[in-house]
Order: sequence, then structure tokens, then C-alpha cells
Amino acid sequence: MVLTRARAGLTALALALLLTAAHTPPERPPAAGTRQTAPAAPARGGSNYFTHQVDADCEREPYGVVNSYDKAPDVIERQVTQMARAGQKRLRIPVYHHRGQDSGTVMDSTGGRLDAANVRNLSALLRTVKSAGFEAVEVGFFPQDANDPTGWAAFDQGLYEENWGIVRQVRSVVARSGLAYTLDLLNEGAPPAGERVWLRYAKTLWQDYRRSFGVADTVGFSMTVWIAGRVPQLPEVYGDSPPPVLEIHLYGQPGENGDEYQQFMAADEALDEIGYRQPVIVGETYYDDAVAADGIRRAVADARRPVLHLTQWPILRRAKCPAADVAPPVAYDAYAAAGF
Repeated sequence: MVLTRARAGLTALALALLLTAAHTPPERPPAAGTRQTAPAAPARGGSNYFTHQVDADCEREPYGVVNSYDKAPDVIERQVTQMARAGQKRLRIPVYHHRGQDSGTVMDSTGGRLDAANVRNLSALLRTVKSAGFEAVEVGFFPQDANDPTGWAAFDQGLYEENWGIVRQVRSVVARSGLAYTLDLLNEGAPPAGERVWLRYAKTLWQDYRRSFGVADTVGFSMTVWIAGRVPQLPEVYGDSPPPVLEIHLYGQPGENGDEYQQFMAADEALDEIGYRQPVIVGETYYDDAVAADGIRRAVADARRPVLHLTQWPILRRAKCPAADVAPPVAYDAYAAAGF
């Protein structure tokens, strides 16, 4: 989900079946057009976790769990423990950054490095997550403001290098945590048709990442609810080395983009057309939502495309606040009951 910033201005937020404590290369995806007889059962999922508080007026900017970890370590530890005790096993942790001052959620990435305090905060958060018993994390990159390439009119080499520096630095911190992990290189960053600059950014980042680290520990670029329109560009982004697992985000909007079942099935059909039979992660969907859970469950069975796990976003279908209205996202009953 692309966040709308509250006071400080957010402008527009694991692979344990395939990865071990660091990561092990997955098996080669099935050949184009082949289908499994039945999808493997998903591993237990969990939540996107990026804010430890949402105020009555919907303010959440000062409460980022990375940028502001040191301001509320006991609160965050308690919330992570609550989520683990409720049966969650995986977290997706957004990393928000821009060229500018820290906001409480968005971190200063000037020069392509987070400062020492934010690195300590990220490391401490990952230790807390591991100590609570979580099995894996996904870390997603959410560049904001001028750093967000989806709004560039022309390719900006300096901002690209800054974003690439953050990816390299954060990957190093996450890899040292001892948690199984995967990375989303740009949240909902698979480019739509006609976006020449955005496409160049995705291709360049994929080539640099693959050259530096391989592809075993990344989903590449996640795709939002308009998935079927993003899929035809994926071969141009990934070339002959697509990621071993893909990530989709499902938010049912009947009458506009369809419900979660329809969105999943449209994505599956579009992926089949380009010969992609990789398993998927459902990286975002409504918070503890029985309708979404049932729709995704039925789609997995009908499409026979494995889902590795699911992580809910802390927003209700009838949201009270823009982008996030639940803190902490403890409940997971609807998805657990559906087998996620």
C-alpha cells in the first residue's frame, strides 16, 4: 500500500519455505505452462508492522518502529510479543526513507546511508522480532518524496544511487540478524505500461542487485491490485533471471478492481501468459478480514499457484484512517482459519 503522509509528509508499505537463517537458493521454477496438482499449504503468516501507535486523529508519523524504536523499545517489544503469541510467524517491515530530515517514520537517506542511530534501531527491532519467536521477515523499501521513482519525470542518477545504497546497507543489517528474510526492492514497484522512467529504474536496480547478490533472497518488485496490467512488463524488468517468488497485494474493491478472488485469478492468468509459474507471497491485504481470507483461499485452490505466506496490512476494509488504522496488528484469526 502506498502511504499518504500525516503531519510530516509521507507523499505518495519470509521466505522461510525457501530460505534458511541466511538463505538457501530455491529450486528452479516449474517450466512455463506446467501446473502442480495441488498447491502446498502456506506457512503461517503475519502482519506488516511499521507503526506502534495511531492517534485518535489518525496521526502515526512519530511512531515508526524503525526510525523511532529507541523512543519506545518496551512498547514495541510488548507488541511484537503479542503478535507472536497470537500465532503470527512472519512480519513485513517497511523501510521508509527520503533525502531530508527524519520524521519519526521516514529516515534520512542523504548520501545513500542511514545514520548510526537508525542502523542501531533496525538491528534492535530485528533482535526483538527474533527473540519473540518469529520465523522470518520481509523488508520492503518505501522511498518517499523525491526518492520515489514512480513520480520521476526523468531518471535521476543521484537519487538512484542513494536508493541503491540504502538497499545494500539495509540488506547487510538484515542478513546479519540471523532471521530468514526476503527483500522487496520497491514497494508496489513493478512498473505499469508506458512508464519509461519507472521501467528504467526497475531494470537498473534489478541488474545491479542480481550482479551483486543474486536473486535468491528477493521478490523483486511487488505488485499492487492492478496486477494484471503490471505483469506484461516483468520479462523486460527481469530478463532471463526472474525472482524465484513473486509478491502481490490484494485489496478488494468491487465494481472497480474486483474482489480478492478476482484479483488473484486475474494475476494468475496474466502470469501464465508470460510463462511465470513461481509461487507468490500475498504481501498485503486487509486486516484480519474474513472476506479477503475466503477469497484468497478459494483462488489459491482454483489457480493451483502456491502461496508461501500472507502478511496483512493494518487497515480495515472500512478504514477509519488513511493507510493505517490498527496498531498493533495483533489479530490474525481470519487468515489463520483460512489456512494462512
